[in-house]
Amino acid sequence: MRIFIKIITIIIAIMVLLVVAATQLISTEDIVKQVSIKVEESTGRTLSVDGEKSLSFFPSLSLVLNDVRFANAPEGSRPDMATLDQLNIHIPWLSIFSGELNVDKFVIVNPNILLETSAKGKANWQFDIADNNASEPSVSKEQTTDVALPDNFDISLGQVEVQGGKLTMVDHQNNTTQTIDQLDLAVLLPSLRQPLNLSGSVRYMDKVFELESSITTPAKAINNQPFTIKLALLSELANVNYEGEIKAQGQDISGKLSIAGDSVKALLQWQGMPLAAKEEAFNQFSLATSMHFASNKLTLNDIAVELDKLAFTGLVDITLSEPLTVNGAIDLGILDLNPYLPESALAEQATTTNDTAEVKSEPLVWDDSEIDLSALGLINSDITIQSRQLFVQDIKLGENKLSVKTHNAKATINLIDFQGYQGQGSGVIEVLANKKPYQISTKFELANINAEPLLTDAIGFDKLLGKGQLAWNLSTKGVSQRDFINQLNGELNFSFIDGAVKGVNLAAIAKSATNIMSGNLAAVSLDSDFSNAEKTDFAALQGDFILTDGIAKTESLSLNNPFIRVSGTGDIDLPNTKVSMQVITEMVASVQGQAAQDSSSGIKIPIKISGPFHDVKVRPDISSEAKEKVKDKVKDKVKDKLNKLFG
Repeated sequence: MRIFIKIITIIIAIMVLLVVAATQLISTEDIVKQVSIKVEESTGRTLSVDGEKSLSFFPSLSLVLNDVRFANAPEGSRPDMATLDQLNIHIPWLSIFSGELNVDKFVIVNPNILLETSAKGKANWQFDIADNNASEPSVSKEQTTDVALPDNFDISLGQVEVQGGKLTMVDHQNNTTQTIDQLDLAVLLPSLRQPLNLSGSVRYMDKVFELESSITTPAKAINNQPFTIKLALLSELANVNYEGEIKAQGQDISGKLSIAGDSVKALLQWQGMPLAAKEEAFNQFSLATSMHFASNKLTLNDIAVELDKLAFTGLVDITLSEPLTVNGAIDLGILDLNPYLPESALAEQATTTNDTAEVKSEPLVWDDSEIDLSALGLINSDITIQSRQLFVQDIKLGENKLSVKTHNAKATINLIDFQGYQGQGSGVIEVLANKKPYQISTKFELANINAEPLLTDAIGFDKLLGKGQLAWNLSTKGVSQRDFINQLNGELNFSFIDGAVKGVNLAAIAKSATNIMSGNLAAVSLDSDFSNAEKTDFAALQGDFILTDGIAKTESLSLNNPFIRVSGTGDIDLPNTKVSMQVITEMVASVQGQAAQDSSSGIKIPIKISGPFHDVKVRPDISSEAKEKVKDKVKDKVKDKLNKLFG
């Protein structure tokens, strides 16, 4: 903003000098000479007219200059900061005789303006003016380049136009270039103390932007006083509206800003960042906020963002420092992320959920590619995020709130409140990325979670009923997914109560235990099919795992109900993606169920669960004692039932 105010100031100043000189001098050469002297005194740069010059007196005083050049800074990339094919000024005689400075017509044809910043950071719109009087106190460059209008001076502009041309902005420090061309602009200025209205169109990156703008008091802008501005920028990509106040030559900006468009995908495509997304995602968008920028700090209050069917609110403070500092609070409302997930993720979920039996499982391979977390060192942040509902694939959560803090390449994500699946929880994730290997720790506690909908939504497993607790405290280090798995240490435990395992009625099998033990095989019925109509109730299902270097070991896996006891030991080897567990299933013969005191009255059948993750085998291991009591036919049926239960 400060750059464009400076450009307007220079153009108006040169125009004023031309008009004043034209009303007092007859020779066009004298006019150009006097104006060039004044411009050089004010800016330290030369103004040259290389083409034809003409001055006519009827029906109005008309001055036409061709091939006008305004010199660039000595260290600039080209000789001229600005060139004009033609400058055309018409002044009514009435204004000359009345003493008022009015301009009927002021037309700039094909300007070519260069704004550039050198490799050392110096801008070519900052003017160096020699101090010719050593006895006078030194004055800063900003002060010497200010243009101050006399109190009684005014100007009125009629037809002011920019026809064609371009504006190029070059940053040699960052090696970037931006160009605005096809300028078609019109200015209406009744007075320097009345609103200046600017309208027209420009082209940027092959897109045409229509604009309407007004400055309430140009005199204040020229004199570096606070002024208000309105801006409307319209295009097929987005509409931008701003209304606010500019202070301190654009170093202090405040007001209301809004942006709206029909397609985020089209906007990103225009910026060379194509986005592959579903048809219903990343379309209509809008942003409305109250903003204030001063001292390199941008504050956005009352933020209201809409994207498709989503709506966010909040506030953000951004400090332009190294590293960047961002603080804020965001309310995501009802957040449905499903339309924004890649198609591959949803297709994979559908395959996992619906076609498990038809698709051959593939071995799991941990990624060894190095992960770059250096971006955490580029930003310091303290942001609170909350939502009323959250939907990700089939996972559905209620109210949740978390905070994200980053400082000196350390990130802390604190799940302050979690509501979902009739339970609640909290947890924290810490990432230390200031040096390699990166360190990650996570600690979570979830209570009163309803197992069936959680496991169904998360992994498509609907065979477990019950409510309970789930907790873990884990840490790891590394630079890749494989590293993190290999170095995983900590503990995990779960406990579910008053639930059931769907698919088989082990209680009915347990009631036949006395018949099995007595050898009365005719009374044993093991021929019922595996069915979701059947279930095995349990009073408690729990387990504790200790993880060391990625291997999770347990000595306390258990399931209890009145007629069956299940206990398990073994390990899950995450680095090598394999499992080795032994589960002991005890069918209690006593009709007292859980009150039975004689634990030896049941039949114990060991079950081996082993193999790689993609091909786990469940095999009953019948002992010699059981073989003596149970004939081959019964063994086969028991084995079949247990395979269906644990397979």
